[in-house]
Amino acid sequence: MFTVIAERINMTRKSIREKVWERDADFITSEAGRQTRAGATHIDINAGGNPAKEVDDMRWLTEVVSRATELPLVFDSANPVALEEGIKICNRPATIINSITGEKVRIEGILPLIKKYKTGIIALTMDDNGMPENYEGRMKITRKLARLIESEGISLNKVYFDYLIRPASTNPGQAKFILDAIITTKKEFPQAHIALGLSNISFGLPARNNLNKAFLSMLIGAGCDGAIVDPCEPGMMSTLLSARAVLGLDEYCMDYICAYREGRLK
Repeated sequence: MFTVIAERINMTRKSIREKVWERDADFITSEAGRQTRAGATHIDINAGGNPAKEVDDMRWLTEVVSRATELPLVFDSANPVALEEGIKICNRPATIINSITGEKVRIEGILPLIKKYKTGIIALTMDDNGMPENYEGRMKITRKLARLIESEGISLNKVYFDYLIRPASTNPGQAKFILDAIITTKKEFPQAHIALGLSNISFGLPARNNLNKAFLSMLIGAGCDGAIVDPCEPGMMSTLLSARAVLGLDEYCMDYICAYREGRLK
Protein backbone atom coordinates (compact mmCIF):
# COMPACT_ATOMS: atom_id res chain seq x y z
CA MET A 1 0.00 0.00 0.00
CA PHE A 2 1.20 3.51 -0.82
CA THR A 3 0.34 6.18 1.77
CA VAL A 4 -1.00 9.32 0.09
CA ILE A 5 -1.07 12.17 2.61
CA ALA A 6 -3.14 14.99 1.12
CA GLU A 7 -1.51 18.35 1.82
CA ARG A 8 -4.03 21.01 0.78
CA ILE A 9 -5.56 21.86 4.20
CA ASN A 10 -2.55 23.83 5.35
CA MET A 11 -2.87 27.27 6.93
CA THR A 12 0.44 28.42 5.50
CA ARG A 13 -1.61 28.73 2.30
CA LYS A 14 -3.36 32.10 2.21
CA SER A 15 -6.60 30.73 0.75
CA ILE A 16 -6.91 28.13 3.52
CA ARG A 17 -5.85 30.51 6.28
CA GLU A 18 -8.51 33.06 5.35
CA LYS A 19 -11.27 30.46 5.15
CA VAL A 20 -10.33 28.98 8.52
CA TRP A 21 -10.35 32.37 10.21
CA GLU A 22 -13.74 33.06 8.58
CA ARG A 23 -14.85 29.65 9.93
CA ASP A 24 -16.02 28.70 6.43
CA ALA A 25 -16.87 25.07 7.08
CA ASP A 26 -18.30 24.52 3.59
CA PHE A 27 -14.99 25.46 1.95
CA ILE A 28 -12.91 23.18 4.20
CA THR A 29 -15.45 20.37 3.78
CA SER A 30 -15.11 20.72 0.02
CA GLU A 31 -11.30 20.58 0.23
CA ALA A 32 -11.42 17.42 2.34
CA GLY A 33 -13.94 15.82 0.00
CA ARG A 34 -11.97 16.63 -3.16
CA GLN A 35 -8.82 15.09 -1.75
CA THR A 36 -10.67 12.00 -0.56
CA ARG A 37 -12.23 11.44 -3.98
CA ALA A 38 -8.87 11.99 -5.69
CA GLY A 39 -7.43 8.97 -3.89
CA ALA A 40 -5.84 10.21 -0.67
CA THR A 41 -5.37 7.67 2.11
CA HIS A 42 -4.85 10.34 4.81
CA ILE A 43 -5.75 14.03 5.18
CA ASP A 44 -3.10 16.34 6.61
CA ILE A 45 -4.22 19.24 8.82
CA ASN A 46 -1.89 22.18 9.47
CA ALA A 47 -3.39 24.89 11.70
CA GLY A 48 -0.23 26.98 11.97
CA GLY A 49 -1.52 30.23 10.51
CA ASN A 50 -1.02 32.12 13.78
CA PRO A 51 0.72 30.53 16.80
CA ALA A 52 -1.61 32.35 19.19
CA LYS A 53 -4.65 30.81 17.50
CA GLU A 54 -3.24 27.41 16.57
CA VAL A 55 -4.94 25.35 19.27
CA ASP A 56 -8.38 26.82 18.56
CA ASP A 57 -7.86 26.55 14.81
CA MET A 58 -6.72 22.93 15.13
CA ARG A 59 -9.80 22.12 17.17
CA TRP A 60 -12.14 23.70 14.62
CA LEU A 61 -10.38 22.19 11.60
CA THR A 62 -10.38 18.72 13.13
CA GLU A 63 -14.08 18.88 13.87
CA VAL A 64 -14.90 20.01 10.32
CA VAL A 65 -12.57 17.63 8.48
CA SER A 66 -13.54 14.60 10.56
CA ARG A 67 -17.17 15.20 9.61
CA ALA A 68 -16.23 15.57 5.94
CA THR A 69 -14.22 12.36 5.52
CA GLU A 70 -13.71 9.00 7.18
CA LEU A 71 -10.02 8.94 6.25
CA PRO A 72 -7.40 8.95 9.02
CA LEU A 73 -5.94 12.36 9.79
CA VAL A 74 -2.36 13.58 9.95
CA PHE A 75 -1.81 16.34 12.52
CA ASP A 76 0.90 18.68 11.29
CA SER A 77 2.36 20.84 14.05
CA ALA A 78 5.37 21.39 16.29
CA ASN A 79 3.02 22.40 19.13
CA PRO A 80 2.26 19.43 21.44
CA VAL A 81 -0.87 21.13 22.81
CA ALA A 82 -2.33 21.62 19.33
CA LEU A 83 -1.43 18.07 18.36
CA GLU A 84 -3.11 16.57 21.41
CA GLU A 85 -6.21 18.69 20.88
CA GLY A 86 -6.61 17.32 17.36
CA ILE A 87 -5.91 13.73 18.36
CA LYS A 88 -8.41 13.81 21.25
CA ILE A 89 -11.15 15.05 18.93
CA CYS A 90 -10.46 12.50 16.21
CA ASN A 91 -8.22 9.65 17.35
CA ARG A 92 -8.97 7.32 14.47
CA PRO A 93 -6.93 4.23 13.65
CA ALA A 94 -3.87 5.11 11.54
CA THR A 95 -3.68 8.68 12.91
CA ILE A 96 -0.23 10.16 12.25
CA ILE A 97 1.68 12.97 13.97
CA ASN A 98 3.67 15.21 11.63
CA SER A 99 6.35 15.38 12.94
CA ILE A 100 9.26 14.50 15.22
CA THR A 101 12.92 15.35 14.56
CA GLY A 102 16.24 14.66 16.21
CA GLU A 103 15.92 18.00 18.03
CA LYS A 104 15.79 17.63 21.82
CA VAL A 105 12.76 19.91 22.25
CA ARG A 106 10.74 18.02 19.63
CA ILE A 107 11.64 14.64 21.10
CA GLU A 108 10.65 15.72 24.62
CA GLY A 109 7.44 17.39 23.49
CA ILE A 110 6.09 14.94 20.94
CA LEU A 111 7.39 11.46 21.76
CA PRO A 112 5.11 11.17 24.83
CA LEU A 113 2.08 11.86 22.61
CA ILE A 114 3.08 9.12 20.18
CA LYS A 115 3.29 6.64 23.05
CA LYS A 116 0.13 7.83 24.78
CA TYR A 117 -2.10 7.72 21.71
CA LYS A 118 -0.23 5.00 19.77
CA THR A 119 -0.09 7.12 16.63
CA GLY A 120 2.07 6.84 13.57
CA ILE A 121 4.84 9.40 13.22
CA ILE A 122 6.61 11.27 10.45
CA ALA A 123 10.28 11.56 11.39
CA LEU A 124 12.22 14.41 9.78
CA THR A 125 15.93 13.84 9.24
CA MET A 126 17.21 16.94 11.01
CA ASP A 127 18.48 17.60 14.52
CA ASP A 128 19.78 20.39 16.74
CA ASN A 129 22.61 20.98 14.27
CA GLY A 130 20.20 21.54 11.40
CA MET A 131 19.60 19.55 8.23
CA PRO A 132 22.67 17.82 6.75
CA GLU A 133 23.32 18.47 3.08
CA ASN A 134 24.68 15.02 2.35
CA TYR A 135 23.78 11.34 2.40
CA GLU A 136 25.99 10.49 5.38
CA GLY A 137 24.46 13.18 7.58
CA ARG A 138 20.89 12.22 6.76
CA MET A 139 21.55 8.54 7.40
CA LYS A 140 23.24 9.31 10.73
CA ILE A 141 20.06 11.05 11.91
CA THR A 142 17.87 8.30 10.46
CA ARG A 143 19.73 5.68 12.49
CA LYS A 144 19.66 7.83 15.62
CA LEU A 145 15.89 8.33 15.35
CA ALA A 146 15.27 4.65 14.59
CA ARG A 147 17.22 3.59 17.70
CA LEU A 148 15.44 6.16 19.86
CA ILE A 149 11.98 5.21 18.64
CA GLU A 150 12.58 1.48 19.09
CA SER A 151 14.04 2.07 22.57
CA GLU A 152 10.69 3.63 23.54
CA GLY A 153 8.84 0.47 22.53
CA ILE A 154 7.44 1.93 19.31
CA SER A 155 7.50 -0.32 16.26
CA LEU A 156 9.24 1.07 13.20
CA ASN A 157 6.24 0.07 11.10
CA LYS A 158 4.56 3.17 12.56
CA VAL A 159 7.38 5.46 11.36
CA TYR A 160 7.52 7.43 8.11
CA PHE A 161 10.95 8.95 7.46
CA ASP A 162 10.95 12.26 5.57
CA TYR A 163 14.23 13.35 4.00
CA LEU A 164 13.14 16.98 3.64
CA ILE A 165 13.46 17.67 -0.05
CA ARG A 166 14.76 21.11 -0.95
CA PRO A 167 14.20 22.91 -4.27
CA ALA A 168 16.11 21.44 -7.20
CA SER A 169 16.84 24.98 -8.38
CA THR A 170 18.99 25.77 -5.34
CA ASN A 171 20.15 22.30 -4.29
CA PRO A 172 21.45 20.48 -7.37
CA GLY A 173 22.49 16.92 -6.71
CA GLN A 174 20.34 16.40 -3.62
CA ALA A 175 17.90 14.12 -5.45
CA LYS A 176 20.61 11.50 -5.93
CA PHE A 177 21.58 11.29 -2.25
CA ILE A 178 17.94 11.30 -1.15
CA LEU A 179 17.23 8.35 -3.45
CA ASP A 180 20.31 6.60 -2.05
CA ALA A 181 19.13 7.30 1.51
CA ILE A 182 15.74 5.76 0.76
CA ILE A 183 17.36 2.61 -0.63
CA THR A 184 19.64 2.29 2.42
CA THR A 185 16.83 2.95 4.90
CA LYS A 186 14.62 0.25 3.38
CA LYS A 187 17.53 -2.21 3.59
CA GLU A 188 18.49 -1.40 7.18
CA PHE A 189 14.98 -0.81 8.53
CA PRO A 190 12.58 -2.78 6.28
CA GLN A 191 9.67 -2.24 8.65
CA ALA A 192 9.91 1.54 8.38
CA HIS A 193 8.14 3.64 5.77
CA ILE A 194 9.23 6.63 3.70
CA ALA A 195 6.89 9.60 3.13
CA LEU A 196 8.36 12.75 1.61
CA GLY A 197 6.86 16.18 1.02
CA LEU A 198 7.05 16.08 -2.76
CA SER A 199 6.25 19.59 -3.96
CA ASN A 200 9.35 21.23 -2.42
CA ILE A 201 11.44 19.78 -5.26
CA SER A 202 9.86 22.14 -7.80
CA PHE A 203 9.62 25.31 -5.71
CA GLY A 204 10.58 28.41 -7.69
CA LEU A 205 10.56 26.66 -11.06
CA PRO A 206 8.06 26.88 -13.95
CA ALA A 207 5.73 24.01 -14.89
CA ARG A 208 6.14 22.54 -11.42
CA ASN A 209 3.75 19.69 -12.11
CA ASN A 210 6.20 18.08 -14.54
CA LEU A 211 8.99 18.03 -11.97
CA ASN A 212 6.76 16.75 -9.18
CA LYS A 213 5.54 13.82 -11.26
CA ALA A 214 9.01 12.93 -12.55
CA PHE A 215 10.49 12.88 -9.06
CA LEU A 216 7.56 10.89 -7.66
CA SER A 217 8.29 8.08 -10.12
CA MET A 218 11.96 8.08 -9.08
CA LEU A 219 11.03 7.97 -5.39
CA ILE A 220 8.71 5.01 -5.89
CA GLY A 221 11.42 3.19 -7.83
CA ALA A 222 13.84 3.70 -4.93
CA GLY A 223 11.41 2.18 -2.43
CA CYS A 224 9.41 5.16 -1.18
CA ASP A 225 5.98 3.96 -0.04
CA GLY A 226 4.38 7.28 0.91
CA ALA A 227 4.28 10.94 -0.03
CA ILE A 228 2.80 14.22 1.14
CA VAL A 229 1.20 15.53 -2.05
CA ASP A 230 -1.68 17.40 -3.60
CA PRO A 231 -3.72 14.46 -4.98
CA CYS A 232 -5.81 16.92 -6.99
CA GLU A 233 -2.76 18.10 -8.96
CA PRO A 234 -3.29 17.07 -12.61
CA GLY A 235 -1.69 13.72 -13.35
CA MET A 236 -0.34 13.19 -9.84
CA MET A 237 -2.37 10.12 -8.93
CA SER A 238 -2.07 8.77 -12.48
CA THR A 239 1.72 8.96 -12.20
CA LEU A 240 1.67 7.26 -8.81
CA LEU A 241 -0.59 4.42 -9.95
CA SER A 242 1.30 3.97 -13.23
CA ALA A 243 4.70 3.78 -11.53
CA ARG A 244 3.52 1.22 -9.01
CA ALA A 245 1.92 -0.89 -11.75
CA VAL A 246 5.06 -0.89 -13.92
CA LEU A 247 7.32 -1.74 -10.95
CA GLY A 248 5.20 -4.71 -9.91
CA LEU A 249 4.05 -3.06 -6.69
CA ASP A 250 0.37 -3.24 -7.67
CA GLU A 251 -0.63 -6.91 -7.81
CA TYR A 252 -2.07 -7.71 -11.25
CA CYS A 253 -2.30 -3.91 -11.75
CA MET A 254 -5.62 -3.99 -9.91
CA ASP A 255 -5.35 -0.50 -8.37
CA TYR A 256 -4.48 0.91 -11.79
CA ILE A 257 -7.38 -0.90 -13.49
CA CYS A 258 -9.87 0.14 -10.79
CA ALA A 259 -8.76 3.77 -11.06
CA TYR A 260 -9.22 3.64 -14.84
CA ARG A 261 -12.72 2.21 -14.51
CA GLU A 262 -13.60 4.92 -11.98
CA GLY A 263 -12.32 7.67 -14.28
CA ARG A 264 -9.45 8.65 -11.99
CA LEU A 265 -6.58 8.26 -14.48
CA LYS A 266 -6.28 11.82 -15.73
